[in-house]
Amino acid sequence: MSYKIGMDARPLSTRVSGVGRLISETLKFFPDKKNYEFFLFSHLPIHETHQSILELPNVTFIQGKGILAKKGATYFNILLPFEIKKYKLDLFWGSQQVIPPYFFNLPVVLTYCDLVLYKYPEAMRFLARLQQRLVQKKSVDKSKFILNISEQTRDDLVKKFSYPIENTGIAYPGVSLDEIKKILNSEKPSSLPEKYVLSVSTLEPRKNYSFLLKVWKEFRKINSEKLVWVIIGKRGWEKEDFFNELEEEMKKGDVILFEKISDSELHHYYKNAKAFLFASLYEGFGIPLLEALAHKVKSIVSDIPTFHEIGSDQITYLGTEDEKIWAEELKKILDSEKLPEIDLDFFSWENSSKITKEYFDKVLKLGRNL
Repeated sequence: MSYKIGMDARPLSTRVSGVGRLISETLKFFPDKKNYEFFLFSHLPIHETHQSILELPNVTFIQGKGILAKKGATYFNILLPFEIKKYKLDLFWGSQQVIPPYFFNLPVVLTYCDLVLYKYPEAMRFLARLQQRLVQKKSVDKSKFILNISEQTRDDLVKKFSYPIENTGIAYPGVSLDEIKKILNSEKPSSLPEKYVLSVSTLEPRKNYSFLLKVWKEFRKINSEKLVWVIIGKRGWEKEDFFNELEEEMKKGDVILFEKISDSELHHYYKNAKAFLFASLYEGFGIPLLEALAHKVKSIVSDIPTFHEIGSDQITYLGTEDEKIWAEELKKILDSEKLPEIDLDFFSWENSSKITKEYFDKVLKLGRNL
C-alpha cells in the first residue's frame, strides 16, 4: 500500500538550517521510497542548498501562488490548508512543531524541536514568536503523535502541554559519515589557522557567546602558544554592545568570525579544530556538537541535559558561571591526547529516518479520523 504524506517545507526555502537539514536528510534516507510519496508545500522555491531532494523519486514540490503566497505567515495560515486538500493526503507532517490554525481532519505527526518559545522567547523574532503563540498549543492538541529530537525535549513537551507520553517518540538528528567524506573531498578553505578552537552557531543570547568571550579573555592570560578562536555563525539578535566588544577583540588577531561559509569549509574547520566550545543556555538538541564529535573533536559544553544525551561520558560539561574554570579546562584538554568516541550508527540519518517511518506507520495504520 502506498501513502501520501504532506509536509510544511518552508524551512527548505532558505540556506541549510537545523530544521531544514532535518527535513532534507530524513527525506534522503527515508526507507521504502516507492510506497511513500512526500508532497512538499512552501511559499518560496526550494533553496539551492536543498535542491538535491527534488531529484528524489518520491518527492513532489508544490509552490504557493498568488498574493497569499507572498509571505510565509499568510501562506501557512490561510492558503496552505486549501492547497493540501487538493492532494487527498493520508498524513500531514508538521515539521516546524506547528500546523495551520484552520486545519481539516487529517492525521498529524508533529516534529517538536524545542521549547524556546516558553523558555527563551526573547531569542525569537517577533513575528515568529507571535505565530507560535497563536498556534502551537492547538497544533500539539491536534497531533496524533509527536516526534521529539531529544529525551529532554520530550520531557519538557509532556510537562508543558500535559500530552500523553505514549503518543510521543524520539528521532535524534544525525550525521552521515559518507556525506562528510564526500564534502571533505570537494571545496577546501583557501587557508586555515595553524591552531584554533571552534564554536559554531548563530550569535544570539541563548548561545551565550558573551560568556565564551569572557572565557577567551581568561584563556589568553594562561596560554603561551599561538591559538585562535574561530566562530562560525551569522549575527543574530545579540545586543549591540556585545558585537562592539567582539569586534574590538577581533582586532587583536586571535578571534575570527565567519558569517557565511559552505558545508565543505565548515567540515574542514571541524576536522582541524583542536577543541570545540559550546556554552548554550538551552538546546532542543545540538547539531553543532554532534558534528564536532563526528570529527572526534575534544569538546567543552554547557552542563545541560541535551548535551549529555549526545556526548555521554566522552566530553566535558561545565556550568556557565565561572569563565576561569572554562579557561583552565580548555588548556587541560588541549594538552590531552584522548579523543571523544560516540556511537555514530545511533546518531545517523539512516537510523533517524527509520525511526520516523516507524512512527508514521503507527499513525497511518489508524487511518483517517473521519
